[in-house]
Amino acid sequence: MSESVFEIHDWTLSVDDNMLCRPDREVYLEPRLVNLLRFLASNAGTVFARDALINEVWDGAEVTDQVVTQSIFELRKILKDGRFDATDYIITVPKRGYKLVAPVRPLQPLQVVSVVMADAQSSPTTNSTLSDLSPPADDENDEAISGVAPFPAGPLTRAISTRAQDGRSRWKMISFDIFVAVILVAIVSLLSYQHTSPQVHSMLDPDLLVFRFHSGMEGDNENVRLADGITRALMGEVAAATPLRVQYGANTLMGGILPGKELSVRVSRQPGGTYLDLEYRNINTNRVLFSHQYQLSRHNVHAVLQASSQDLLRALDQPDALPGMGWPTDDAALMAMMEAHYYTNSQDTVALKRGIDLLDKSLATQPDQPLLLAERYLAGEALATLAGQSESERLQGIGTHLASLVQDGGLLPARVWEALTLQAILDGQQQQANRLLALAASRGRTVLYHILLGKLAELDGRPEAAGDAYSQAFLMEATEQTYLLCQRLGFYSNMETLTPALFNALGQSKVKLF
Repeated sequence: MSESVFEIHDWTLSVDDNMLCRPDREVYLEPRLVNLLRFLASNAGTVFARDALINEVWDGAEVTDQVVTQSIFELRKILKDGRFDATDYIITVPKRGYKLVAPVRPLQPLQVVSVVMADAQSSPTTNSTLSDLSPPADDENDEAISGVAPFPAGPLTRAISTRAQDGRSRWKMISFDIFVAVILVAIVSLLSYQHTSPQVHSMLDPDLLVFRFHSGMEGDNENVRLADGITRALMGEVAAATPLRVQYGANTLMGGILPGKELSVRVSRQPGGTYLDLEYRNINTNRVLFSHQYQLSRHNVHAVLQASSQDLLRALDQPDALPGMGWPTDDAALMAMMEAHYYTNSQDTVALKRGIDLLDKSLATQPDQPLLLAERYLAGEALATLAGQSESERLQGIGTHLASLVQDGGLLPARVWEALTLQAILDGQQQQANRLLALAASRGRTVLYHILLGKLAELDGRPEAAGDAYSQAFLMEATEQTYLLCQRLGFYSNMETLTPALFNALGQSKVKLF
């Protein structure tokens, strides 16, 4: 189509200027993105497969599907503009392609110009007002002044040079102008030299992978709970199979060392059902390295989680890794465990109990499942810590039952070894706890691993090592509940002396647990 200006929801696309703009915001686009967005805007509401976009936008050039995926990702990011509550602009229609769903209205250039002219109508009035306030010219005075101060007079001497009566005074004024100019040049040169030193406020760490989940909906619903649980499950698999350090992206530290890689996890309900979308991106190059969509239901949770973990690890150059070790085999039990993670990471005791109820329901169908027992034991300990209560007999029984099922060195998730480590710490078996924590480290170092490492360092009389471990836990998941676990899990730790920086930042605030 011939239109060169489009109104796309709250944005205005100017094709000729390669620019997107909205109030107080202008973004210049690469030509390929402009051409793609113009084509989608000209055909809003129509679904286009990748092949069709290559033919229409790239004129059938030899372009891979990855280029189209990357371009769609960049457009989504630019249109969202960091606004998590922004409307969806471009959606993925499963197994068909992409569609622009935001409202679109073609604009004629005259419409745009008229708006600009309307904003500028006040300018002549302002100019005329200023000219009216200017004093009238006095020809005689002008002639007198011109005879004393020849043009161009210096900016600082023009006002006083009218009093100069001979050539010697004028030369003094000129010399003063030159002196001032030299001083100004020297000051500007000094400031420019000082600013040439690089000031680095943050750096990207290529070995740090941040996980961010997006539910596609708001509030406490199944998609939110499931997205959070899947995110944490994928974090565990990456920590176990790769040398990368992982970070949960619910909160982000400002400045300092920032993650160089990002995995976005989205669970959304679409007309064809519920879908899990994964997108792995190199933040440093802003390139999408892996993107895939999986149809999700209550009856295929295990298969989808297994497939998505394998695909992700393959994208991370770990094709031989075997994810899913120790997961519940029953789909209902696995989904309940995923949802329970959402509640057991809450500050509210009512929510914690709800998560525990979900785990108990799963254990009713698989009472000897080690990972379910470990999650139930850790959630119970979290609730007891938050409520200021001692370990119950039932909780002790769960820990004892878990220990009886586990063989040392088995291929089990880190969570199982962490639960047994905590149990050994509470039972005063420090040597056994160190051995179990080493087994946990072999399956990936998680937030809880570093917290337990700090507790054991305190018991060994190594406060510096304890403070470092607690700081590492906080860097992995910078939340207030992480701080409270460091402070209270197992026994009370004096965070003011161990990690003064964390204490000053969070010690006086109302924090949540787990």
